[in-house]
Amino acid sequence: MPKSPVSLIKALPAADEHWLVVIHRLRLWITPPNEPPTRPYGLFIFALENGLLVGNDLTPELPTAEQVQAALFKTMRKPAPMAGSARRPAGIALVGETLAQALGPVLKEIDVKLALAPEYPFEMDAILREFEAHMNGSEVPPGLLSVEGVTPEFVGDLFAAAAEFYRARPWIALSNEQTLAVRVPPERQPRYVSIMGNGGVEYGLAIYEKWEDLERLFETADDPMETLPDKGAHSFLFNPITFVPFDDLDAIERHSWEVVNSEAYPVPMVYHKASDTIRRPSLKDLRWDEAALRAIPIALRDSLKPTGLGDYEPFETTLEVNTHGGPVMVDVKYPGGNLEGLMRPGPGLDWQHGDLDDAEEKDKLPFFDRRSMEGIMQQAIAQQLGAQPGSGDPQLDQAQQIMYQAWEESNPGKRLTLAHQALATSPDCADAYVLLAEEEADTVGRALEYYRRGVEAGRRALGEDYFSEAAGDFWGLLETRPYMRALHGQASMLWQLRRHEEALAIYREMLRLNPGDNQGVRYSLLHLLLELDRRDEARALIAQYADEYSAAWLYTQALLAFQQEGDSDNSRRALKEALKQNPHVPAYLAEKKRIPNLSPDYISPGEETEAIDYATAHLNDWRRTPGAVEWIAPHASPPPKRKAPRKTRR
Repeated sequence: MPKSPVSLIKALPAADEHWLVVIHRLRLWITPPNEPPTRPYGLFIFALENGLLVGNDLTPELPTAEQVQAALFKTMRKPAPMAGSARRPAGIALVGETLAQALGPVLKEIDVKLALAPEYPFEMDAILREFEAHMNGSEVPPGLLSVEGVTPEFVGDLFAAAAEFYRARPWIALSNEQTLAVRVPPERQPRYVSIMGNGGVEYGLAIYEKWEDLERLFETADDPMETLPDKGAHSFLFNPITFVPFDDLDAIERHSWEVVNSEAYPVPMVYHKASDTIRRPSLKDLRWDEAALRAIPIALRDSLKPTGLGDYEPFETTLEVNTHGGPVMVDVKYPGGNLEGLMRPGPGLDWQHGDLDDAEEKDKLPFFDRRSMEGIMQQAIAQQLGAQPGSGDPQLDQAQQIMYQAWEESNPGKRLTLAHQALATSPDCADAYVLLAEEEADTVGRALEYYRRGVEAGRRALGEDYFSEAAGDFWGLLETRPYMRALHGQASMLWQLRRHEEALAIYREMLRLNPGDNQGVRYSLLHLLLELDRRDEARALIAQYADEYSAAWLYTQALLAFQQEGDSDNSRRALKEALKQNPHVPAYLAEKKRIPNLSPDYISPGEETEAIDYATAHLNDWRRTPGAVEWIAPHASPPPKRKAPRKTRR
């Protein structure tokens, strides 16, 4: 008959030492997949004579007496490495009368004395902080109450202003490049604000004391962190609980500061680039934050008037807001400045070679640009049909061959050299302008000029008759592709510059030339129509591609039905079809999940990657439609796991 646990412990040799049981809620997070994060409790057992850690355990909740007993018995049987052999201590010290009463009888049974300690020794705090720092891997920023002059009452008012700002959701109206200038007395000059949240990734305010600091962010293509001012970059973010300093979490619990939801904990921070550290803003900066958080939603509500062209009329307003320190008159101006000539162009539209943020890993991968395949395709078609490939213009054909080399080249400098060489060979080489727009242009305006010249070159190369004779077959004919690439890039840059009517006209022309839409222009056109609230035109486009079975089409069809009819049989039927195609989308639209900072490299229909791609483009279409997010929110629970196919014997 097996011995009882108590009998096994009593059989261990007795030692002349005393142990201390420490139970501490750790300042670290456990984040299991698809489960909410939790802060575990650490159960530590120290030998009081030498401070050696002899045993430890982690529990998701405050450990019970039974769990503490199990941890003690385990430690006695098998102490931690370097903590000696199995043994029974002479005594156990516990903090907490309830726990001591529960464990008293069993400790007496194994001949171990029990001592009730009033508190943990002061050196325990330093030991635990060192353990937490090791587990977190970095230093945790201090709480707001560590800032000189900051009181719990002030932070309470700051959090209330933040909650009011978050509920107003100003990021639905403004994207991060639609900036504001905000002046809060006693400062004489405004600070410049970029509102984050339109893309569904980060939420809050990025705040710049000088306009040129904000300009650098938009005119530089490299790491945005390198553009920040040396003395620090001030932001007021709304983050999930795992991004909140633990001192603040403890203070929130103690003082009942207002937090809207688990994704919206206010986190004011200053990133100090010179020392690569995270700091808390000064009291002066936090007072500015409070006034700005109060003023911005009111200013946007009362003064923001759409132009009907995807932007808003400029305005300047002064309004009074109540703050912790009393009423303050705040000046708000839109736009904060002109970024049109500084905005960086986006990545190339028609090629992809991954989006790894580790340069070393990127270097290990073979470079691949899909456009390089067209040279091989041209030769294959010529061999099969017995026709001589090319345009009939020897110089243009030679220039295009140079561009096929450029598409194969992984070195950026060599690619640019080849593009310029192609243009020196033939000024009608549209692909050379496309590459220069993607990789040499340093602003959207310059990229647009390259694309415009590429469109003109492509049109000259094809000849005017071609556009009536081959309309409907573009892209299927290899010689049309450089022109179509330049046209696509031109439309994209016009969109970024908010020249929406011009972009719309180009997208429609591309679908006329190539209704099969190999370039996916219909998705861009649908996105832009929704952004401009052209609902009837969006419905017509969806009807034009009625066989489309993607998340972009089905969820947008459901949204348009809801906009027209509300919660009707028709809109519910459309939503059912969309959910069947991809059940992952609602979690992102209802903001149960945040859109990742990096877009997925590949999109798989019906999978989470497609849901992220759809939400990136259309989150604000749903947020701008009253009741739409609430309508889809009940479907935002995780989709059921798919059963593995049953294996059959052959």
